Amino acid sequence: MALTILAAASLLVGVSCWFASKLRRRPGLRPPTPEEIEAHPPEGSFDALIAERGTLLQRMSTWGVTLGLLLAAGSMAYTTRSTETSQEGQITNRYTQAMEQLGSEKIEVRLAAIHTLQRLARDSQRDRVTTVDAMAAYVREHDSMSKARLLGQPETDVQMALTVLGSVYDAPNTELGHDWVCSCNLASIRVPGADLSGLNLGIAVLTRADLRGAYLSGANLDHADLSGADLHGAYLNSADLPHAVLFMTDLSEANLNRAVLSGADLYEANLRRADLSWADLSGVDLFNADLRGADLRGVNLRGASLSGADLRKANLRKAILRGADLKGANLKGADLTGADLKGANLKGADLTEANLTGANLNAAKTDDETKLPAEAPGT
Repeated sequence: MALTILAAASLLVGVSCWFASKLRRRPGLRPPTPEEIEAHPPEGSFDALIAERGTLLQRMSTWGVTLGLLLAAGSMAYTTRSTETSQEGQITNRYTQAMEQLGSEKIEVRLAAIHTLQRLARDSQRDRVTTVDAMAAYVREHDSMSKARLLGQPETDVQMALTVLGSVYDAPNTELGHDWVCSCNLASIRVPGADLSGLNLGIAVLTRADLRGAYLSGANLDHADLSGADLHGAYLNSADLPHAVLFMTDLSEANLNRAVLSGADLYEANLRRADLSWADLSGVDLFNADLRGADLRGVNLRGASLSGADLRKANLRKAILRGADLKGANLKGADLTGADLKGANLKGADLTEANLTGANLNAAKTDDETKLPAEAPGT
């Protein structure tokens, strides 16, 4: 406040001096003293003296204005910093209060705390990671023996925290969840039946998570780590899982219709009776994976590694298996009607009792250990 007053005073003095230099007239000047006359040449001495005084007034006004501007700038910077400090203090207080409320026994208090943390995560980019980590820790450490969880669904506050984690804005007025990914630690959480549909959980750590029967339709799980997770019967239709880590993950009877899993790691994954129809599995690693009875109609397995995979009784009608590695795979009784196996590696594969009607086996690689059905198309 004092700095602002000083700046205003300096500006006032400077402007006053400037106006004085402009408005002062010659008749108003006092007569020159004998010393001043003696110090200047006779001719034009009066004009020289006037010019000297005018220059002095102009300098004084310039110095006053400059000083006033400098003080005003300093005052503005000080005010801005004070405002920022005040806002930071308010954010800290809100965060502290919300963390205390999360420990309340009342569900409505915990829900209010999660709402507060959501607003903080959206309003303060600097505090977003801290706020998100706090909510992730709340989900991880919540009572795993709650009645709601035993019934197959997470409690309301846990569900809300998960929704917030997957839908944080990167900036105001941006499309929900598309400019910022969770990248949070949700390892070993137990939330069967949770609704995570359409949420942005890219890069999230969900290792050994219990997501049985969870709804993940349309969710973004790009590069997410789901190794060892239990997704039995989960709904992942149209979900984005490119380059996701699904090492030894249980996806039995899961719905992955039209899901994108290109480049994903499904090493020894359990996909028994899973629905993978029309999904993108190009370039995936399905080494030793269990795909017995899986629905793989129209699936894109171009360049995929299926070495040692168990595909008995799998439905692979019109599947694209160009250049796929099926070395040692078990395809006994599989339906490969209209499948494209051009250039596929079938060395050591067992295709006995498989239906290869209309299948393209052009340039497919076989060896003495390859077992083909009696009426297989020429290779």
